Amino acid sequence: MRTQEIKTNLINAINQTNDPILLMEISKLIDIDFADEKVIKLNKKQIIEIETAIAQIENGEYLFHEEAKKQFKEWLED
Repeated sequence: MRTQEIKTNLINAINQTNDPILLMEISKLIDIDFADEKVIKLNKKQIIEIETAIAQIENGEYLFHEEAKKQFKEWLED
């Protein structure tokens, strides 16, 4: 089926239904498709946390996942 046919079928199906639950679910799916276009606004605390994390990475203050798991395992054994 071509894109235009799919669009037409969807529009027809939406126009024919009176089911509010179905319409809400369709709306959610459409919102997911456009999620990348939404701007997320961070509060001051979130910005500070991100800046702190970036500084830590730049200063080499991080662990790779395997090293973190190893340290965690060692802590549990103590």
